[in-house]
Parts: sequence; structure tokens; C-alpha cells
Amino acid sequence: MDRLERRLRSVERDGATTVVSDAFVTAGGVTVPHEARYHALADSAIAVVETATIPDALADLARVGTVLEVAAGLDVLRWYGSGPHETYPDRKRSGLVGTWTSTVSDQYVPYIRPQENGGHADVRWLELTDARGDGIRIELAEPGQVSATHLRAADLAAATHDIDVGPVRETIVQLDAAHRGLGTASCGPDTLPEYRLGPGTYRWTWTLREIRGSA
Repeated sequence: MDRLERRLRSVERDGATTVVSDAFVTAGGVTVPHEARYHALADSAIAVVETATIPDALADLARVGTVLEVAAGLDVLRWYGSGPHETYPDRKRSGLVGTWTSTVSDQYVPYIRPQENGGHADVRWLELTDARGDGIRIELAEPGQVSATHLRAADLAAATHDIDVGPVRETIVQLDAAHRGLGTASCGPDTLPEYRLGPGTYRWTWTLREIRGSA
């Protein structure tokens, strides 16, 4: 799963919608069909509907969703969802749902052994802006698990200690239709069955909008 290969199948127009069909193939040869439908809205926003079908061979996944890399410079993070600290599907009672503001850098949680961090459950929207207030807003059709950090998952996995973690200038945004609960039984109990992700069809919708701050 950490070496997915994307294979484009087709790009077609369906009225005002562009439909991209592709597949993601794991290192073991398991194929995950995926479709994204991009629709331009009247206010220059883009609505995206994605569908992924997880086969039976993938019985325990970490997450299903979208990864975006946002250009450097949009370091002010604002979101409506669980916060202010990190929360996850099985660890969200410690957070409160509201509107929160942070910097992208401050989302990092320096666990001694680098791992997934900085996520927020039940997020409805998030904004990334610069000092002038210019940037982007992402709206989710359904509350989801979201993170915005300066860390790529592959870099976290490659690091063995917190001092090995090197942030990037870009902001890595994760929009998860589904996210596994915490714990892998490496020490202590595993995630409860109801918080594990298995085979099936996952569908998620999000909208990307431009934000203009005051001059």
C-alpha cells in the first residue's frame, strides 16, 4: 500500500463534468478502481465526487480518501470540526466541535517514534490562507477526518526518531472518507473492530474554492 501505482484508464466529458477513471495498483498487484468527477461551479469553485472500490484482498486499511499538496505560503489554518488538539474516529471525545485557528506548523505532534499525527475528526470545512487572507477553502459534503501538515506520510514512515522528521514547504492535506482508529497492537491492544476499514465502495464529495482577503 505504500507503493501505489496510478494507472489512468480514461478522461471523458459528461456535460459540464469531466470524468477521470483510473486505478491504483499495490506493490502486490491488487487493483483498486477509482473514479473522480470534476464539475466547475458558477462561482469558479470546483466540486469533486470520488468513488473507490476496495477489493476483499485489502482487509485492513489505514485510510481511504484524497491527498492534496498545496503550494508553499498558505500557512494559516482554520477549520470547523473537532479540535483544538488532534482527534481521531475512536479518540474524539477529548475534542470539541467548533471553529479553530492554528498554523500548519503547529499541527505537528512530535511523537518520539514518528507516526500519523495532527488529524481532526468531524471536519466540515478548512481554509488555508497567507498573511493577507488569500488562499483556498475546502468544503466536505459529509464531516470527515482531515489533516493539514508539512509532512508527507512516506517521510514519517521512513523516520525512526522525531529528530529525523523534516518538514516540507508545501502543505499536505488529507481528506479522508474513512479513517482507521488508532492502535496497531504493536504495543497494547489493537483498534476495536468497529473502527477498522475493510473492503467495499467508498464515496466522498468535496468542493475547492478560492479565498480573497482584504487588500
